[in-house]
Amino acid sequence: MQIEAKIDDKEVRKLFSQLERRMGNLLPVMKTIGDVVRTSAVRNFEVGGRPKWAPLSPRTILKKGHSRPLIDSSILMGSINYKAHSDRVGVGTNRVYARIHQLGGKAGRGKKTDIPARPFLGVQPEDVVEIRETLYDYLLVR
Repeated sequence: MQIEAKIDDKEVRKLFSQLERRMGNLLPVMKTIGDVVRTSAVRNFEVGGRPKWAPLSPRTILKKGHSRPLIDSSILMGSINYKAHSDRVGVGTNRVYARIHQLGGKAGRGKKTDIPARPFLGVQPEDVVEIRETLYDYLLVR
């Protein structure tokens, strides 16, 4: 006894073709991912970090007149940008003082001032979910 079955896989082949085409050009999805991470960094400034940044010292609060870390002129926050490529995206800033705020360390004349790390660049758990959904939507064309 012989069983014959005809499988119409036209839709599956079409999806694989779309996937192959899209995998060759990830620039559009990298731009979206860059925007997700940039928006997340700006949100860190708005809420004082995720997790919360170390508070300003009483001396710094007195000098600045407020207690919000990394918020003076909003120049650092406004400088966050991204550069998308076909296989990756970089998110950052061109502000030279950004590194000390991101990583912490000694600063000032004679490097006598301790600056605590206040990481504003990073990927939050909710960003991972959004990035995953973005990639899924792009690659599988819902």
